[in-house]
Amino acid sequence: MEKIGILFIIFLSSLAFGETPKDELHPWKNQTRALVLLLEWRDRPSNINVSDVENAFFGESLSLKQFFHENSSTTYTISGEVMPWRSSTLKWEELSSCQLNTIAQEAWRLFSSDIKASSYDSDANGKIDHLFILHSGRVRSRSNMEAPCAFMNFPKADHTAILQSQGSWIYGNHVPIGYYLHEAGHQYFNLPDLYGDHHHGHYGIGMWGIMGLGAWGVHNQIPTGDMFRHPSHFEPKSKEIIGWGNFQYVNTSTVSSIILRPIETSGDIVVVKNALEDDFYLEYRSAIGFSKNHLGHGLLIWKGFKLIQADGRDDLDHGTDLGKNPTPPTHENFGDTSDPFPGSKQVTFYEDVLAGIRFENIRIEDNTIKLDIIYKNKTTTRMSKEQP
Repeated sequence: MEKIGILFIIFLSSLAFGETPKDELHPWKNQTRALVLLLEWRDRPSNINVSDVENAFFGESLSLKQFFHENSSTTYTISGEVMPWRSSTLKWEELSSCQLNTIAQEAWRLFSSDIKASSYDSDANGKIDHLFILHSGRVRSRSNMEAPCAFMNFPKADHTAILQSQGSWIYGNHVPIGYYLHEAGHQYFNLPDLYGDHHHGHYGIGMWGIMGLGAWGVHNQIPTGDMFRHPSHFEPKSKEIIGWGNFQYVNTSTVSSIILRPIETSGDIVVVKNALEDDFYLEYRSAIGFSKNHLGHGLLIWKGFKLIQADGRDDLDHGTDLGKNPTPPTHENFGDTSDPFPGSKQVTFYEDVLAGIRFENIRIEDNTIKLDIIYKNKTTTRMSKEQP
């Protein structure tokens, strides 16, 4: 009884300091409900159909719902509804782009009488799981594109995001699910930006991951109007942090015939432990779902958050120093056919000499990636689905 009393006091203390159990803090887990409100400013008429918003959020093809389905290996599902446009008497020109509280309060004033919060409250805590407010304005500067200008604490919802209904800032004409996902990666999981100094030709991981330029899309020739509509997958290490994926952790002398199924349908990720530096992450990007239009497909080898380019040219960090943002369509290389293994150059091995780790016999067979992993100067063999 004494122990129970102590635990109860600890629990009350955690509440007093604003802490909640980890599962309650996780925004992308299990099944949640979402409500999308469409807010039109008096001086900015809306020009996107409700059906387009519904398809972008909850449709059966390349929607936010499908993105979560693919990236979480079906462990996270979001569903919900879109309430049609309602017009405000306020003018967007008279607001600051980051006046999130004003925007949220105005939306709630217009819609609240018709909202049944319990319909969007999967955990029965009295709040809407995810509240999205899409408005007809355009933010005024690049600085207004960051997470503090998109996410807020609103008492009616567990998680609230305020977005343009079309693109982000001056880019894009569609519901910006890529922008939302990228900024949510920062907001909810403290994930880093991985796009490098892209104003000066250093593109980091390019369009191979959503925390890089993959928030825009998956290849450099997409029309500017399509930016943020069909994003790339999260990076393997990001998925590990989020808690998604089917992980196998390897710490071995020699492992033969490692098999990876398409990441889009299996969530397969192999983590090769590296005692000296960042671990290696392996995934198979195939021509399926959100990965379909990547310029190349095959095995991606990551060292932590850094992408190892199979061709060895490191093109992603040797672009043109334009001194400006090279947005699609562009001739700049944001990821190409020779980045994956074997890729267009038919590269079948990679060795990190310092780490003493070699990946070899990399091939695609029966829509799977197969390879051998060799740890040099090691004598033990271990492979597990649990992290050592």
